[in-house]
Amino acid sequence: MNGSNVIEIQDTTWGEMVESSKKPVIVMFYSPTCPYCKAMEPYFMNYAKEFKNSAIFARLNIETSPWTAERYGVQGTPTFKFFCHGRPVWEQVGQIYPSILKTAVEDMIHYGDECISKSTPVGQDITGYA
Repeated sequence: MNGSNVIEIQDTTWGEMVESSKKPVIVMFYSPTCPYCKAMEPYFMNYAKEFKNSAIFARLNIETSPWTAERYGVQGTPTFKFFCHGRPVWEQVGQIYPSILKTAVEDMIHYGDECISKSTPVGQDITGYA
């Protein structure tokens, strides 16, 4: 997004931006018509600015990038997913207290590489399409 510390990613840029990242990545899966996403967005933007040196903050529109949303089991918006070395390690669905999100970001940054021991790889073959 212009002028912010949040990058907009898509199905086509997911691998490069999330899976290949050396830093933890916090992704907000959203829909443009989701009122809860709009309510959470200012907090997400603030945390992206505050923690820009320690983590990457990204947004993914589930309407224009449905493959990635399906791959990671996103069923509602907003869904916040944290990735360490490309693996999902934490998620929260829905509008939450901003303090919960901030604490999760701080924990993700604080524990750094330990997060990989709590993660599971997600295969490319996870899909509902035949």
